[in-house]
Amino acid sequence: MLRPRWSCSVGALLAVLAVARPAAAQAPAPSVAAAPAPAPLSYAPTLAATRFGVSVEDQAPLTVNASAARMGRREGRAFAIVGGAAVIAGILIGDDAGTVIAIGGAAIGLYGLYIWQR
Repeated sequence: MLRPRWSCSVGALLAVLAVARPAAAQAPAPSVAAAPAPAPLSYAPTLAATRFGVSVEDQAPLTVNASAARMGRREGRAFAIVGGAAVIAGILIGDDAGTVIAIGGAAIGLYGLYIWQR
């Protein structure tokens, strides 16, 4: 029976791996000094654990974005009215162009309501 050519190479590799020993640099070094004992784990209540939820220091300042802060209530009302008129015009126009105008008017109207009601 003939053996494949690579069987001798596989046999030699297995023999080398079985006999090989790890290098001294890879062996774990014995520990000379004993490691200090870790502090005991405490399950006692702490002051940090008494807070529930978020603290006042963690909250972001309650400011409106810069563009909305510059706008007054009148401008928000105007946006809402123009947006409502655009929705009505889009419904009257119909088809695809009317749908686009109605959706754009709804977006402008909602933004106007946001500015108006803040």
